[in-house]
Amino acid sequence: MIQRDYAQGRTTNDVNRVRNRFLEAIKGYLTQLGPDPETMKLDFVFGEKEIVWSKSEAEKVDKLVIVPLDGQQRLTTLYLLHWFAAKKAKVQSTSGDYAFLKHFTYGVRPSSRDFCTHLMEFTPSLDESFKKQLTDQHWFMGEWNSDPTVQGMLVMLDAIREKFSNIDNLWELLTGDPHRIVFYFLPLSENGLSDELYIKMNSRGKKLTAFEHFKAEFEDLYERGTEKAREINHKFDVEWIDTLFAYRGDDDITDDEFMRYFFYISHILCYQQEVEKSNDEFELIEKLYHNPANRDYFEKAMDVWHGVMKDYGSIDAFFSKYLSGDHYEVDKVATYKTISEYHGSQNFFHACIKLYQVNNYFSYSDFLFLYGIITYLMNKAKIDEQDFIIRLRTLRNLIWNSSSGEIRGDADYMKDLLDEVDTLMLKGTIKEVTHGFNGIQEAEEIEKNDMRDQLDEDKLSALYMFEDHPLIYGYVSGLSFNHLDLVKTFCDVFKPENYIKIHQAMMSIGDYRQNDGNRYYVGNGNNSTWSQLLHRSNRKGLQDKTMPVLIEMLTRIKNGESLENIKNAYLKTQELSQKYPLRYYFAKYPEMIRGAEGELSYGPENDYKCIALNRHQYNGKHWYSFLNVIYNELANQLKETYDKKVLSLDDYGANLSILHPVSSVAVAEDGFIYYVQDQKKEWAVSQVGSIDEEDRVQFAIDKIKNLVEQHYQSN
Repeated sequence: MIQRDYAQGRTTNDVNRVRNRFLEAIKGYLTQLGPDPETMKLDFVFGEKEIVWSKSEAEKVDKLVIVPLDGQQRLTTLYLLHWFAAKKAKVQSTSGDYAFLKHFTYGVRPSSRDFCTHLMEFTPSLDESFKKQLTDQHWFMGEWNSDPTVQGMLVMLDAIREKFSNIDNLWELLTGDPHRIVFYFLPLSENGLSDELYIKMNSRGKKLTAFEHFKAEFEDLYERGTEKAREINHKFDVEWIDTLFAYRGDDDITDDEFMRYFFYISHILCYQQEVEKSNDEFELIEKLYHNPANRDYFEKAMDVWHGVMKDYGSIDAFFSKYLSGDHYEVDKVATYKTISEYHGSQNFFHACIKLYQVNNYFSYSDFLFLYGIITYLMNKAKIDEQDFIIRLRTLRNLIWNSSSGEIRGDADYMKDLLDEVDTLMLKGTIKEVTHGFNGIQEAEEIEKNDMRDQLDEDKLSALYMFEDHPLIYGYVSGLSFNHLDLVKTFCDVFKPENYIKIHQAMMSIGDYRQNDGNRYYVGNGNNSTWSQLLHRSNRKGLQDKTMPVLIEMLTRIKNGESLENIKNAYLKTQELSQKYPLRYYFAKYPEMIRGAEGELSYGPENDYKCIALNRHQYNGKHWYSFLNVIYNELANQLKETYDKKVLSLDDYGANLSILHPVSSVAVAEDGFIYYVQDQKKEWAVSQVGSIDEEDRVQFAIDKIKNLVEQHYQSN
């Protein structure tokens, strides 16, 4: 009566896993080959023992009655397994070999006891669900659907049917010799204990956590009583908890943090050894950790952080020593990690034990970066500290400049990437693999490695400073090693508040646009736009257009000019010569650019018919650049003058509407077209050789202002 309900048939994720593992373990012991199979020992069962003496013969034990106080879950599962095996072997219910099962009963509630009685007399079909068959029986009471023990038994019976149907001699394996499954029975009274004590202990008992189950199974891999087993137990209970304690959760325990790191290291081994990745810790133990080399690797992967605590004072201090956040620091590598799990010190270990498999904040890139650090820590005695910093920087550059198509969780990709990281951190070289990092960046890192000895301290410092800039993230080939003297100027100038001014100054020097097909790209106010312009991609113009202009601009600024000086000098020259090419307008009017990505398209005949795109497709927002400039220059001015809205411009490439009178202005290659009612008028700008001889923006503004003024004077 004191027992709880049968729990191994519950359907929660945890119980599903326990049930599957228990049945799988039983199956493993039962199906062993060879003359001397190992025995499955189910530990202790506490209870009471009653000896029934023979009434016909003196001092003869007629039978032994065992009343278990615990072991309920294990014994119920064995009972159901024997029932299945008997039905599968067609053992007669009147047979003495089968009759002993009738002695198994439940005292929790009558429904459980009655179900067991009916179950013993039922003969199922082995071809369909037992649960379906049993609940269809006329004797199956509707109220039993509310009995957790009955429901648990139904679930377990179907799990047994699925797991053991292919074992032909299951009954013989269960009941024959040698005994393959045993437990130790401990009578309480014979050991000076009472059932009252057991009941008190059991009622106050705390369920083992998933981590405690895992720990017990992992420690069981080591031969009990050996020095190694004691050492691992000590590490679990002292050193490894000490390592994780600073990062414990709100519950003040480190179980979840430990398990996330266990999965991280285990998945490294899965990738490396081409073992199917699993998110079940017990399955990983079975797949990986019966191999002593893998146990040794996991142990070292934990030990290195305990060593870090001793050597650096804390794990945070280690990461603070070698990594910086969002700026360049000497002998550090910038990572730009901002979320709190990186703990203010770019702590990738902390991020791993908090985020791995929780969300996307700990990415495959972080997976590889942390692996590089662990590889160093495991081989610290063989790697010079400065070499480590350089190699970590190289790894960071490779990761930063590789796409999601190159860094991915597919087993063959990650196996190769881990191999490349391993070689880089241990030897300082980049290994050629099938699925490696970005090839362009690999080539650059090889060139840097060859060039490093040729650069003096100042140029090396400039190289690293340039790599760490948030627009460059490791790719320096655009500027090249020949212009490292311009890095400080670049860092001083390239700040978000200057982006539009930089674009204007660069357009004042030359046409720095890049293109892919009929799309052109310039800088705007966004980091991502400039970053893409400064990196090699499938666009044309980086080396022959953008970089020469950038280098000239930086050189002039280094020599004392400002962004504003460069722009104004160019505008003045063009205005004096009365030549207004397209880049004049980009240099003068920031509103020529509109949209998220600095993307432009042009008419087939003339660049003046320029369209600014918000994104790559025309079905998204887009604007004629000149109309956008005119609208921004004039709309508020007219509204203030006439106290009403006069101009409007929609977001999908329409003409500029003039509401009083109802008319509009469109862009043409040589100027504009003015539409009023059913008529149109060409507003042609004076040109020589298809180059404007006057500022077409001011030309159109003057026209529109005159029209509006005439309209309101006549009304």
